[in-house]
Amino acid sequence: MAARLPYLDRAQVGAEVQSVFDTLQKASGRVLNFYRLMAHHARSVAPFLAWYPQLREGPLDLKIRYLAYVRASQLNRCGYCVTHNGAAARRVGVSREQLDALADFEESPLFSDLERLALRYAEAMTVRVQVDAALVETLRKHLDPEALVQLTLSIAAANFTNRFNEALGTEIEFESR
Repeated sequence: MAARLPYLDRAQVGAEVQSVFDTLQKASGRVLNFYRLMAHHARSVAPFLAWYPQLREGPLDLKIRYLAYVRASQLNRCGYCVTHNGAAARRVGVSREQLDALADFEESPLFSDLERLALRYAEAMTVRVQVDAALVETLRKHLDPEALVQLTLSIAAANFTNRFNEALGTEIEFESR
């Protein structure tokens, strides 16, 4: 699918977004298409970029965070987010086999009990939206409140980015490694 809006380059955006683009370019060698589309609403770029990376900070194991993020992205059929967050998951130690087995996490021996709980939570938040109180209570036995909120925010962010990217047809900049 082709993007439904043009990707904006540095020369096409105002000074505030240029500064953000420069920071992204310096940090990773590129500006992702996600931000190039978001730049159409310039006032959102800097606040989003200030908030979004904070979801990786906190007590939640990053493997659990990325497993949940990728599972939500799979359920929403967002190839862009599956690709980028699958690559990030690999960088923090999630195995290729685990990523390949996400759809069958309940039966797969590749996942811990806590990973299964987090994946059930990601599915509930993504598919049903309303989450059973018993699932939250079970998660609370394994995660402190900060980690549970970090997981919840991460899954909510996945659903946000999935919907943004699918609605606007964001294209992947690279193939997964």
